Amino acid sequence: MSRQNDGRVVIIGAGPTGAMLAIELARLGVEVRILDKQPARSQETRAIGIHARTLEVFLQLGLVDEFLRLGHKATGMAVHTHARRSTRVDFGGIDSPYPFMLTLGQDQTQRILDQRLEQLGVTIERGVEILNLDQHAYGVELATRRVGEQLDQTLQAAWVVGCDGAHSVVRRHLEAAFDGDDYGQDWLMAEVDIDWQIERERFHVFSYTPAPMVAFPLPGDRWRVFMPQVPNRAGERQAPEIGEIQRIAATRGPATMRLANPTLLAAFRCYRRQTTVMRRGRLMVAGDAAHIHSPAGGQGMNTGLHDAANLAWKLALVVGGAPAALLDTYQDERVPIAAGVLEFTHNLVRIFSVTSPSKRWLRDRLLPIAMSVPAAERRYTTRLSQISHTYRGGPLAPASRRSMRKSIAPGDRLPSVSGLVGGGKPLSTLDLLGSTTHTLLVLSGRGNHQQAVQKTIARMARFNGNVQIVPVLATDATQRAPAITDATRHAQAITDPHLRAHRRYHALRGALLLVRPDGYLARRAPLSRPDIPEQYLHQLTAWRGEAEKPSRGGGEDPVPAPAQGDKRWNKQGADDERVDQDAGGPLGAVEGELLARHSRREVRVIQTFLDDLASAIAKHRPQTVATQQQAGNSQSGAAPTRATRHRRAG
Repeated sequence: MSRQNDGRVVIIGAGPTGAMLAIELARLGVEVRILDKQPARSQETRAIGIHARTLEVFLQLGLVDEFLRLGHKATGMAVHTHARRSTRVDFGGIDSPYPFMLTLGQDQTQRILDQRLEQLGVTIERGVEILNLDQHAYGVELATRRVGEQLDQTLQAAWVVGCDGAHSVVRRHLEAAFDGDDYGQDWLMAEVDIDWQIERERFHVFSYTPAPMVAFPLPGDRWRVFMPQVPNRAGERQAPEIGEIQRIAATRGPATMRLANPTLLAAFRCYRRQTTVMRRGRLMVAGDAAHIHSPAGGQGMNTGLHDAANLAWKLALVVGGAPAALLDTYQDERVPIAAGVLEFTHNLVRIFSVTSPSKRWLRDRLLPIAMSVPAAERRYTTRLSQISHTYRGGPLAPASRRSMRKSIAPGDRLPSVSGLVGGGKPLSTLDLLGSTTHTLLVLSGRGNHQQAVQKTIARMARFNGNVQIVPVLATDATQRAPAITDATRHAQAITDPHLRAHRRYHALRGALLLVRPDGYLARRAPLSRPDIPEQYLHQLTAWRGEAEKPSRGGGEDPVPAPAQGDKRWNKQGADDERVDQDAGGPLGAVEGELLARHSRREVRVIQTFLDDLASAIAKHRPQTVATQQQAGNSQSGAAPTRATRHRRAG
């Protein structure tokens, strides 16, 4: 047996999650090795849905243009039932530069990520099997063997991350339960041509029968078709033939629809499982190694990519000397998110697999009414696109009375705002977050408080290298940007001539927005309180997991964490807070719109359906991370309580 002294971080599994994590770590200057058991990159298309939040991350990596060039944009969905008209849901209201779902085969996604990894000087080591992991105080020893060889090798790593799928070797060494079950029935999948008049700008759910059929448009005029709940297939789940696919399509979809020229035919079993232990010591898991679910809504690959984005910057800080306890926040933040995704996908399956004829009749007639209400449509699309996920109330975004009243608070994704100007070019706030460090947006306010801006930049200059400082100056469209002093020339001044960013971020009086490398707001503070982001940055480098002490003065004073189950603190993220304002309470504006068109008795029936629909389609509001995920619980593997998940939609 030979021994090697190896890199600081070893990633096991080179699928999209593993490749994404390796890219982020390499960009952050961390020495990384990535191993995969398969001898070559998979050519299977597998996951095809890429949502708005993921495209925003790809923009920060400089990859989004390639994805947009190759992919197909689905700008909505259509649900076909026995009711007279199909129900259409539009994605145009998604608060993102990418208000659509992009479809692209996973083989292409993998190729793009692998090429970026090669550009960063990291080569995927393929055909390497992990035989054993031995964790000790100063690192992890990995026993490996190359496929087809007899000689074992021992690698040494400081940290190991398992991105090795549902049968994860790393998760087994975590001794973590992978709780859940399967749907008890097989599913079929095919990629085909469809000979029928069908919109390619939408994906389609045909729900004429108790078991649905779903069709997603692909690039090149092709379609991916899913057929859940088919009779179980014995043994190795033999792939179907096109004749079987056609017969099922004729039953579940329009009788005249023809499917032909298959390039993929597959049978599989869907599972719904999750571990609540994503880190123990020097071992971590991400992606399918931590959570698996049905393909409904195309959530799986996206969730794994965001696991990687959350973990990478924290792991880089720890490798650079920050206390290892910072890594507990990875588990604390991502376990509730994954639980919400599992619930969301399960409820999508449930609502379109209704076996009772009477309930199906009611669903078919009330679904168009429900989805015709903008607030209800927006609730669904923000969850589907994953832009509603938030870490509010978690260990890095403690609750405060003031922040919880704001539409954009620490823990929320920073929404992109266009209309900025920098270097004579149009920009969005998302363009400013391409840094591998935290980004401090210094919004000057409508009064253009130049002195306060300059003082803040000068004070934060000592964090240079750890924080990118970007002044965003409120100016008239005809004005030039005010000068920045020589002492702060490192800061690139951006102008906001139409005050779009100032208004969207509620910063007309000026504000400091400290944004994490993964695009989530770390702290917001008045322009006069740079000590608030300073305190956060100091905490990162001396992390112990304890709650922050309250600040003095007029800032965002943290308050004690809520008790488990305290519904007062199940507040919402930016997009759903706007939805709540639209709704005005239980149904609110939704009820008003319905009463304008239906009798009060009809509205009561619709209200009951909407309540069930909210439970089935949007049961969890954007993830609010409860403080039950503090020290003791982070290693316990305890399942998240209801308080850690989305508050039920009203």
